[in-house]
Amino acid sequence: MLFASAFVRRRAKILVALGIFLSGFLGFNYLVATRPDKPLQPRAEQVWTVQTAIVEFQTAYPQKSAFGRVTAARQSSLQFNIAGEVAEVADIFQNGTHVRKGAVLARLDREILQIAYDEIEVQLTANATAIAELKTQLELRQKHFDRFSQMRAAAVVSESSLDEARLALSIAKNALIQAKQQQQQLELSRQRAKRNLEDAVLRAPFAGIISDVQIGVGLVLSPTQAVGQMTDLSSLNVSFVVSSDVFADAPNLIGEAVEVIWRSGGRALSRFHTKISRVEGSIEASEGGGRLYADIPLDADGAWTIPEGAFVEVLYSAGRVDEVVELPEAALYDDDSVFIIINNRTARRQVEVVQKADGVVYVRGALNAGDVVVATRLPALGDGLFVRPSAL
Repeated sequence: MLFASAFVRRRAKILVALGIFLSGFLGFNYLVATRPDKPLQPRAEQVWTVQTAIVEFQTAYPQKSAFGRVTAARQSSLQFNIAGEVAEVADIFQNGTHVRKGAVLARLDREILQIAYDEIEVQLTANATAIAELKTQLELRQKHFDRFSQMRAAAVVSESSLDEARLALSIAKNALIQAKQQQQQLELSRQRAKRNLEDAVLRAPFAGIISDVQIGVGLVLSPTQAVGQMTDLSSLNVSFVVSSDVFADAPNLIGEAVEVIWRSGGRALSRFHTKISRVEGSIEASEGGGRLYADIPLDADGAWTIPEGAFVEVLYSAGRVDEVVELPEAALYDDDSVFIIINNRTARRQVEVVQKADGVVYVRGALNAGDVVVATRLPALGDGLFVRPSAL
């Protein structure tokens, strides 16, 4: 009896829960079915805010940049032209030292060379004395021959005596000629010996800075063995490659001003203005242009402003262009189009790119002075886009 009563109560609870759920479901469907219709709202068109540029025709001198390395037009390998043992090394003969032209850098042992020179001097003195004696003998032989010639004409001496006098005169002439030739050979030997003495002293061939020193007292050197390197700081220049369209006018670029900038970590360590000094006579096919050179001047104290080997940026003029419009590079689309703004709508205009510079293009085309050009890079920009110029 108790079990039947519990079952009835549980069943009653389930029926109540089902009733509540069914009432909620029917009420929700009624509300949905009886809600009022809401009219659809049109989707708002997106407005793009853009930077702009105003069309203005002008004569421009586009500036471009290139990169190059500072090099010296004149360098010299320091070496002796003769073999020998190093006897002395000057204190200035060290890496990084600035030296003047003709400064003594090192010397070889010259004792044997000096002896050879002195021996030739002795021989020259002796031979000069012999020449003087032979001249005297020649004069006597000439007088003897002249006297015998007169006596033979008077039939006082025989023909054989005259022949003997003639032979003696000829021998005296030949002896003098040989002595003079010997004197010339000795003079050449003295010049060679003197040159050897000079070559035993290593001097700076020009004013510059020393590097790569490899020498020490007692070192035995062979001829042409390099013992150091010299760089002429006054001949420093930077070479850089320009595009073919600029290089086509290269002869007219000589003397044009350029700016050279030496940077490190984004910071300009040195910058100055100089001029293009020369051009190469051929195109750098692998680099798509031609090579120009600009001189690197020294500072007021004669020291370098940029060291040899430094990698630098060169800003140069690409020449003159007339009746062009200067626009930010972001304004150019598909390399031949820009978009102007008419009543807040974009419209495409075809243009010709006359020159490009860093971040800037110079164009001509279907543009009028005062046109407002979109100068912001937008994805899928086309005709009729709704834009709001931020500069207006």
